[in-house]
Amino acid sequence: MSQNLYPRATEYRVKSGSRATLELTIQDSAGTAKSLSNTVTYSTGVWKVWKPDGTLIINGAITYSDRANGKVSYALSATDTAVANAGNWEGEVELKNSSGTMIEQTQSFNFTIEESY
Repeated sequence: MSQNLYPRATEYRVKSGSRATLELTIQDSAGTAKSLSNTVTYSTGVWKVWKPDGTLIINGAITYSDRANGKVSYALSATDTAVANAGNWEGEVELKNSSGTMIEQTQSFNFTIEESY
């Protein structure tokens, strides 16, 4: 069962089967793009999307596309956008340091996978 838990300022809407590359700008509390240039502090990251019961639909490594301007991206795979995953979900990006410890989470965003006919 899909569910839109809360309206969010950021929303991604893709069709099932999509292989789009999604981009997100990491911001500080003032809404300014955050520099992710420190590769020890911001070593890796994960793009996560889950169902209301906590089942992860997407749990994939991000790419730092423009560290100085806080931009990260994630390329959707066939598994991510399978028709079985269609629905309205919630997601976030987790940033990890060089030790693999999560040091920051983005605000949640809406993530919709629409069935494609």
